[in-house]
Amino acid sequence: MSRLGPMYTLAAGAVIAVALGAASLKAAPVIQQVAAQEDTSQTASPAEASASAAPEASATPVPTPTATKADTATAVATPADTTPKKVDYAGVAQGNGGLVAIAVRNGKAVAYFCDGHIEAWLKGTAENNTITLEGKDSLITAALGGGKAQGRLQVGHAKWRFVAPVVKKPSGLYRATAIVRGAKIVGGWIVLPNGQEVGRVAIGGNGEPAPRFTPGSPLDYYGIALRPRDPDSFIDEVTP
Repeated sequence: MSRLGPMYTLAAGAVIAVALGAASLKAAPVIQQVAAQEDTSQTASPAEASASAAPEASATPVPTPTATKADTATAVATPADTTPKKVDYAGVAQGNGGLVAIAVRNGKAVAYFCDGHIEAWLKGTAENNTITLEGKDSLITAALGGGKAQGRLQVGHAKWRFVAPVVKKPSGLYRATAIVRGAKIVGGWIVLPNGQEVGRVAIGGNGEPAPRFTPGSPLDYYGIALRPRDPDSFIDEVTP
């Protein structure tokens, strides 16, 4: 019995050692795994660390250019209107032989057409070197430039082209008005530089060829004194 005691003691020690070894083997992978995770987090690249640590960058607004006074002035600047402020034109209606006279005064325009048999007073505007004039059953559209007015004239259903050069007094357009016994008398004349002259005088709805006159002088019309005036004095009173 005394010999078996030590042997049991050795056997028990061996069993305990084996058990401890097995326990250490089972615990080692867990320790290594934790250590590996710690190493990975500690050895991350600086770029990755910065990316994970840096806050998300906000978009930087792009500054909007501010318009200067010069830019604004350039944007709103428009070419100056070169339409003549004061000018008179007179010429011949092509294909008809009648005369056309146009007067421009500070953006306003008045015109008269007469061939001795029919006549038309027209009124409108002049801007951007063009004119558009309207009258009773009549229309004039023309371009201004090069010392002339050039365009189209329509009276009723008839249409003609015309070229009317710039003219100076005593040439140009004239108009005379009077009231006799409640009836309005209106006379119109066109005088060309070559001395050609045409006109009509209307009383109420009736008219006839006007007598010749000398610019600047009154004329006698059946005992009625008519005083033809230039456009400066009547451009605002024309009512076609």
